[in-house]
Amino acid sequence: MRKFIFLFQIFIVLTLAACTQRSPAPIAKTTKVIGDADECVFWNNFSTPSKSMLIGNDKSENGALYVWDVFGNFISKTKTINRPVGVDVRYDMKMQDKNIDIVVCGVRSTNEIKVFEIDSNKKELIDITTDKKIFSNFTKDTYGLTLYKRPSDGEIFAFVSSKAKDNIHQIHLKDNGLGKVEGELVRSFGKKDINSFVEGMVADDSLGFVYFSDETNAILKYIADPNKNDNKLVSKFAKKDGIKGDREGLALYKERETEGYLVLSSQGNSTFKIYQRENDNKFIKTTSPKGVKNTDGIAITNISIMPNYPKGIFAAHNGAGKNFVLYDWQAFFNQSSNK
Repeated sequence: MRKFIFLFQIFIVLTLAACTQRSPAPIAKTTKVIGDADECVFWNNFSTPSKSMLIGNDKSENGALYVWDVFGNFISKTKTINRPVGVDVRYDMKMQDKNIDIVVCGVRSTNEIKVFEIDSNKKELIDITTDKKIFSNFTKDTYGLTLYKRPSDGEIFAFVSSKAKDNIHQIHLKDNGLGKVEGELVRSFGKKDINSFVEGMVADDSLGFVYFSDETNAILKYIADPNKNDNKLVSKFAKKDGIKGDREGLALYKERETEGYLVLSSQGNSTFKIYQRENDNKFIKTTSPKGVKNTDGIAITNISIMPNYPKGIFAAHNGAGKNFVLYDWQAFFNQSSNK
């Protein structure tokens, strides 16, 4: 009888552990935005990781970019932006007299791109877009955006899409010589490969690829450097893999310089699909964390913030809460799901 009780206790412990592994709860969640949350990205403070920040958008007509700490506490927000979309960060952009970290978003209402300098001391975002504006070169519904920094020379580019079956536009962002950032269209491509339209996207600077979520069809992979003069589709994947509804946010977890994971939000069943970052982007597993529904944008950082985020943070838009939720990456990755 004692042996039976002992074995039963072990079974209960293992069952609870398995359940915990399958569905970890978030470590934190951000305050709500006023309108409608959608996309997010991390800015890493490499000297003091605990001072890193999450930047997300309120994509409504009276929207803005919001800044939170890594425990979801509100820090600041920009002035009103009419329907900001697609948010991404790059470090050390070369300006005339200094290097700066930037966060960039698209503006759906006016079909332009806005560039902000990240003031790490004041924890504010400063608009440094040229007065001439940076246009997305779409006539309506600018929709998705990501950044790419070319390793060979440090030049930064924005990829931007529209909510239509149309080309992706690649825009070179550069110093205008007066402390502001201007943009130049350098490439249009991809329309023939797109079935529906693209919102989620992410660029892998180190490996030189950019990925786009063709929402009803697949992930599309291309060469990111416009100087390669190669607009051919490298590969198309994530066509099945238990995905339901739209393919939404994309984010990278860099385990090493050229290894790690590509994560996709499967919005229709509130799960996340994990693929190999390197080689042919092999499907690895599905995860299904607690506390998040109908996710659009996601973000990942591999920066270690002890004791809560030893291997980094996974953040996801929560469609039910007008906010974003933050998970310990290790717990998020180690779980599994039957969905």
